[in-house]
Amino acid sequence: MSGTNGAALAEAGTDPHLAAIDQAGFQRLIEHNADGILVVDPSGAVLYANPAAAAIFNLPPEKLLRFPLGRPLVSGEMTDITVHRAASRPAEVEMRVVEIAWEGQAAWLASLRDVSAQRAQEERRRQSQKMEATGRMAAGIVHDFNNLLAVFESGLTLLKKQLSGYPPNPKIEALFEELSNRAKNGKALTQQLLALSRQQPLTPDIVNVNERIESLSTLLRQALGRGVQIELKLDMALPPAHIDANQLDVAILNLAINARDAMNEQGLLTIETRHTAHGIEDTPASNSYICLTVRDTGCGMSKDVLAQVFEPFFTTKSEGKGTGLGLSQVYGFISQSGGHVRIESDVGKGTSVHLLLPRAPEAP
Repeated sequence: MSGTNGAALAEAGTDPHLAAIDQAGFQRLIEHNADGILVVDPSGAVLYANPAAAAIFNLPPEKLLRFPLGRPLVSGEMTDITVHRAASRPAEVEMRVVEIAWEGQAAWLASLRDVSAQRAQEERRRQSQKMEATGRMAAGIVHDFNNLLAVFESGLTLLKKQLSGYPPNPKIEALFEELSNRAKNGKALTQQLLALSRQQPLTPDIVNVNERIESLSTLLRQALGRGVQIELKLDMALPPAHIDANQLDVAILNLAINARDAMNEQGLLTIETRHTAHGIEDTPASNSYICLTVRDTGCGMSKDVLAQVFEPFFTTKSEGKGTGLGLSQVYGFISQSGGHVRIESDVGKGTSVHLLLPRAPEAP
């Protein structure tokens, strides 16, 4: 319960003899309460709902009346529940239930507090702290790995020089080429780890995001195959972003490949751009972003999977089909650029990845 009025009502409801509350006075007292208030009869039907409760259920107050919600199971103590809503995402709610008398009959009073935004913010903070710790570890690994690669490449070069005086041997030349390619693969891996640790060298510039997406469309159609339809919804009034254009291309390709795999190579991939002054959910309202969304119609992700998608080497793909660094790389690059990444996903319905890119400063 928030505020003195709610606390007074809750305390009144703890009376073992069921405190009688005048209905008109009760409604005046809590009509503007910030917490949702429900009164439920013993059969579980709603007798009263204030506007805050109606907002939590995403229903008009009159539609909640007599609605069979069921009898609350926990009385006296705070408990967490999830409210599933038809037209919007579920709400995480803290609920406290006490017994009261309503119009001379026993009833239950439930106070509801929507803590969805708070829980989401806490989860993002936890995720950010975990990624920062992982990034520091990755930076140390990159340093040591680069030293090993340097020794390997120097030894390879020296050995090739020493063998240059001998007659050419196709098998040895093929082996040298293979070893050289593996060294290049190692360098590419270090770049991915640097992106994760937010220490990769970036060259941000003023970028027309729509033009970058359109220039990638042919490559995307070839990479994704005929089974994936690509739809572009680009805001033609979109202001420019301040971002590394090449790394942005890599991020879009990573997300598109992930979307193709989630759709099992059959479905609709939508790439959308828009300008937003408020970002997504808890991003600062004082900032202005270019929002680039990659949306698929694939299998979607559960809440547990969604909580781990940015973790390095985490993947739901079968062995050999993914390193688990794609989303980590995207997260590291966007964060290093001063932007944000948000993911919305529903099992069986698809996934939307929102890249909030910093807007280029306006010319004086």
